[in-house]
Amino acid sequence: MKNHKFYVRALCVFLAVLMVLSIVFMVIPVRAVSEADIALLQTKRHLLEEQLVQQAALIDSLTENHALIIDRKAALDRQIELNRESIELMTEEIEAYDAMIAEKEEELSAALDEEENQTELFRGRVRAMEENGNVSFLTYLFAADSISEFLSRLGDIDDIMHYDRELETHLREARGVVETAKREYEQIQLEQSVVSRELEQKKTELDAQVSAACLLIEQLDADTENAREEYAAIEAAEAEAYAAEQAAIAQYAAQLYAAQLAAQAAQRAANAGASGNGASAYNGTFIWPVDSTYVSSAYGERSAPTAGASTYHQAIDISAAAGSPIYAAADGTVAIATYNNGLGNYVTITHGSDTSTRYSHMTNYIVQPGQYVTQGQIIGYVGSTGIATGNHLDFAVVNNGTAVDPLQYYNTSGLYINP
Repeated sequence: MKNHKFYVRALCVFLAVLMVLSIVFMVIPVRAVSEADIALLQTKRHLLEEQLVQQAALIDSLTENHALIIDRKAALDRQIELNRESIELMTEEIEAYDAMIAEKEEELSAALDEEENQTELFRGRVRAMEENGNVSFLTYLFAADSISEFLSRLGDIDDIMHYDRELETHLREARGVVETAKREYEQIQLEQSVVSRELEQKKTELDAQVSAACLLIEQLDADTENAREEYAAIEAAEAEAYAAEQAAIAQYAAQLYAAQLAAQAAQRAANAGASGNGASAYNGTFIWPVDSTYVSSAYGERSAPTAGASTYHQAIDISAAAGSPIYAAADGTVAIATYNNGLGNYVTITHGSDTSTRYSHMTNYIVQPGQYVTQGQIIGYVGSTGIATGNHLDFAVVNNGTAVDPLQYYNTSGLYINP
């Protein structure tokens, strides 16, 4: 009988240990994705939406007041840029939801496993009761040889009944965790689907805005009444860009040569470590700035591709798909990265004190003034901002303050040049 008593107590202890271990594993926190990240993205996107509303009102005002097309195009370019940034944020938000969904799937799987574990413990207890059904609690109690043994057995029964109640409680808790995880998983999926639909709408809006911007430039050819004023505004914008470039280059050349070399060496080392590309001093060799090899407009005399464009082209136009990467033609320092009504988003890079390259009509740039860039580094993406009717890179080379033909720096045998 003492052996039986020992077995009952051992069984109670063993079951209690199993229950405690299962509870411990159930409450170990699963790595959670912070919802603060998504909230931050949503806040940024809402701020952009407010700016988009203001920009739309500005465009309406410029249209109603018959403002110059060059000014209206600049407003449209800004609207397109805001929409593009909003799309990027929405894409990041969807990726964050993907991560949260993956984590919720892990939580749900763990909760289901725990529920199954608790269910098996409960079933095991029921099976044990069924297998020992021929020995009831009463039989067990009244088989005691003394009052003290009776009381001891009564304590054993109380322990077993307490375990049974705890087992049932934790089974219910495990099922509650599963239900909560399911609800959270479904809610995150719903939120992601809403953002995904908004993203598709935003992309449609962007396509419409880009088409409207192109149509606006086409009006320059038809709007003969205001043509002279438009051309003057375009020339003024280009002159402004040229003056800014020359000022930046002059400032660059005025720096102490030794200090310049030291700073650039440090930047080259940092860039080489970050990108894995070896940086070297500019040696007069340029690489082709885009992947496309179709030169749609060469340097020199030409028929203006759109009203207001120069008939003497001081650059080359390279047709390329929107969003194609633009590469730095050589090592150098970014002198200008800004928007100009005529050139759109553009970047100027100085290569030593006498040579610079300019990359215009970008959809957007990803470098800043003062930044050192290495040959082949992506500095922006092809677009049609400013006075441009289609996606292309306007690529210029300036030597000692004078624009020169960029093609003189290249072997043109691999290029198609529009005659």
